[in-house]
Amino acid sequence: MSVNPDTPPLAAANTSSEAGRLRFFLLIGALYFTQGLPMGLSMEAVPVLMRQAGVSMDVIALVPLAGLPWIIKFLWAPMVDNRWHAGLGRRKSWIVPMQAILAACLLLLGFLPLEGSGLWMAVTALAIGTIASATQDTATDGLAAEQLAGRGLAYANALQVGGMMAGFMVGGGGVLMVADALGQQGVFLLLALFPALTVAIALGWREPPRPVPAREDTRARLAYTFRRPGVALLLVLAFIYGGAHAGGLSVSKIFLVDQGWLNQDTGLVSTISGLVMLVIGCPLGSALTARNRWVAMGTGMLLAATSFAAWGLIAGGILPSGWLSVSLAIGLLSVASGFIAVSAATIIMAFGGAGKQAGTDVTVLQSANVLGEMAIAGVVVWVAGRTGYAATFAGATVALVLAALFVSRAARSLPVTR
Repeated sequence: MSVNPDTPPLAAANTSSEAGRLRFFLLIGALYFTQGLPMGLSMEAVPVLMRQAGVSMDVIALVPLAGLPWIIKFLWAPMVDNRWHAGLGRRKSWIVPMQAILAACLLLLGFLPLEGSGLWMAVTALAIGTIASATQDTATDGLAAEQLAGRGLAYANALQVGGMMAGFMVGGGGVLMVADALGQQGVFLLLALFPALTVAIALGWREPPRPVPAREDTRARLAYTFRRPGVALLLVLAFIYGGAHAGGLSVSKIFLVDQGWLNQDTGLVSTISGLVMLVIGCPLGSALTARNRWVAMGTGMLLAATSFAAWGLIAGGILPSGWLSVSLAIGLLSVASGFIAVSAATIIMAFGGAGKQAGTDVTVLQSANVLGEMAIAGVVVWVAGRTGYAATFAGATVALVLAALFVSRAARSLPVTR
């Protein structure tokens, strides 16, 4: 049987067994899960542990900057596409060592004091682990984009969004929940087992050969990404699509604090939001994305607009700011976020897979997404401080309806078929 060289190996009929596909998706899910661990550590757990050790707020404020590699990783993405060891595989050549580095950094964090002379060594170890994780993401996205198509991409991106969310929750709130019982060494030794396990899974999985042999004139370059038709529209889409979730969570939690909610109750709302997105939003988003990725994204945008309208009614005093109203509003936003994230990631990955440098193309768009999430979250909070919550939520509702119209236009302009 002959297979078109442009057909992704796992998408071609009869080219792999069902067991092989399951191992592949197990590997993808495990890799995406471990990517969320250093982000959860940087954003939630390590700042709390440092504060408990007496570290100043000025120093703690710098810890989330460990997430900066996720914005600038496009700078070294072409190297990930261009260099590999033939005996190990194009993507495994990066996945295996980056996961080993992440495991080593987590092990090191178990023995470094989060105060005094060891503080900056701990921050450096966390930053190196984040760089390794971001680099692994480029290789993993390239692997999925090259090997999958159609429904396979939708399933892989449900694993991406859900896996990273689960990893973030484990590395953030999960660490804080067991820190007192296990101690610093116990916590980080346990975390190090996850990337170590993915190394074993990766080594036990044989990477299919690259469909098109690498030649000097097909080497990945950032310039090629920005020359591709439709990339400008996708950069805009990537910048805005995470804004609903990031902006909604940031402003809604501050709103609840101003409403007199206790920190533990606000934290519980955040945890519920993550679980709803993980258990409901991502699976439903994957199912709809497998049928029509553009419809899935448009539906998510409209659901998010409905959520912000509900938040506006709460802020305006029309609905009470109690658990029922808040749970409804945050639940809608979480389901919407799952729809948007899975469909957008699938569109981006399909675009990358349709080219010749999947890792670089996907990474550029993902960097735009992370930058957009940070920028939009900050802008929404800034606007709320000057116009009030009700006006901010109303404006966000209108913005998301306009975003849904933008998605409709993109669907006509970018008929990605993979």
